[in-house]
Amino acid sequence: MYKQLLHATLLGGLLASMTPALAQNPATQPDFQLPTVMGPVMRPQNASSSTMQLVTFPSGAVENLYIHSWDVFSSPSNSGIAWRRTDPSGSLIWEDYVLIPYAEDIDAVIYEDGGQFYVLAAYYYNNSFTGIREHRYDTYRFDPGVLTLLGTTTLGSSPSFGRINVDASMYGVAITWCEPGVGIFAQASTFPFSGFATGPVFLPGTSNQVDPDICIRRGGGGSWTGLDLQLVTLDNSQISLFEHRVPFFNVEAGSSAGFTTEYGTMSSWGRYSPPRIECPDIWGNGQRWTVTMGWNVVSGGSVIEWVDAVVMNEDFAPAPTLVNISSLAYPFAGWVEPCDPVVTYNRDADVATIGWISQQPTSVLPSTSDKKYLAMDIRDDGSTSPATLPWTFNMISNTSGGNEAVLAFSGQNLNSDFDGLHTAFSQFHPAFPNYCMMYKSRPFGLMTFSDKAKLNPGAATNDIAISPNPFSNALSFVVPAAGNYTISLIGLDGRVAYTHTEILTKGQSFKVATQELAAGNYIMNIRSVENNVNKVEKLVKH
Repeated sequence: MYKQLLHATLLGGLLASMTPALAQNPATQPDFQLPTVMGPVMRPQNASSSTMQLVTFPSGAVENLYIHSWDVFSSPSNSGIAWRRTDPSGSLIWEDYVLIPYAEDIDAVIYEDGGQFYVLAAYYYNNSFTGIREHRYDTYRFDPGVLTLLGTTTLGSSPSFGRINVDASMYGVAITWCEPGVGIFAQASTFPFSGFATGPVFLPGTSNQVDPDICIRRGGGGSWTGLDLQLVTLDNSQISLFEHRVPFFNVEAGSSAGFTTEYGTMSSWGRYSPPRIECPDIWGNGQRWTVTMGWNVVSGGSVIEWVDAVVMNEDFAPAPTLVNISSLAYPFAGWVEPCDPVVTYNRDADVATIGWISQQPTSVLPSTSDKKYLAMDIRDDGSTSPATLPWTFNMISNTSGGNEAVLAFSGQNLNSDFDGLHTAFSQFHPAFPNYCMMYKSRPFGLMTFSDKAKLNPGAATNDIAISPNPFSNALSFVVPAAGNYTISLIGLDGRVAYTHTEILTKGQSFKVATQELAAGNYIMNIRSVENNVNKVEKLVKH
């Protein structure tokens, strides 16, 4: 299907009315600086963020894992990955960084394979001294106190820059990249992963396309193979957008069979920022994915900002729904920062959160020369047409993004039960060269990046007795305080065996039926943000 956006009459009305911004909720949760090179990061250009939380290592240790990447066009020796490890209460265990010299457009993701935890980092390698220009990926392993490089693999040479992106889920890993003038390539592998079994797969009909992104979709619909790769690309002029699908197992076998373009749209005015696509980690019914797209142009003395999401939910309709996130004009202040929208799903896959970069005036940063990081949620529960939730329109950070704004969201919605949506972004720093990378989180179930004291993600809680342990047919505990609770059981393979959210009363005995769970070790997490409860305990099922 194809849709034409942004009719001239609509744009004319927009310019005439100078639509004011909605009243964003200020963000008062602290921003934290990433562990990076000594001093602020030099001019970060692109970033990625990935997290797996409440995971269990072979030693039995339960941890939260985080990585964030950045690359530096003006100082290529300072590109790299920051990593952090915390205990179940969020207390820091280790943090550090690794440099990837001459890397551009780094995208990195955490994955679990055989009980160990790894990082897959893909990038465009551009060494002006040797003349080597190619797409590569590195694999790392989380070892005690260090992120160990296991190897570097070349995907293919490319004389000019082409974007590259990765995704991982409990089923496997996937990479897509662009060689300008040639087209879009992809590779995929199920676990165990020790490298791709076949060479790069060229996706037919993409010779005039660029800026690919990819996600692994587990569920019905699509190719009906149970596992598809969903991709989004732009044409060379960056005014047409395409969403594609190809069976995961075909790409893994070295074939592009089944590659299909499912959706396309065209901008009538501005060039699109590089688009992003995200899928829930698992969805048992029809297709579920969200694509973000946006553009900014200068018209006279005004900047036109437009951010949209294309939401596919076959539980609601057989065709995608176009949802407008932002469409407004504000005074031009000398430089237009691309809006570069990003997307992620919440744990229950009924809300998609869209983030973007803006210069629209806000109550905290009223100047249109300031770069802001904004976010808004889309309701996508399948019961009705996907639509924005206006009260979730909020600032991710209250500090300006400086001259080089960049924003990234983590995407593993089933592996983020400790502190939810994780984001990395660049920010102005008072020390030369005035740039740094920051991070923060937004626990699932909360609508805004609110004050940390109000969010209260919860310290380790030891006064809840979970019994029995070992267990067979049931587990129970007494609720310590009235409020909203999320109770989860997670297997050592990282899969969520049970999750439930309910408003409970103080003194209530809450019981979880476990007779259908397989024998083995589990992590039980009891969380209530409002009550500062975050109980984590390892249990054994007989």
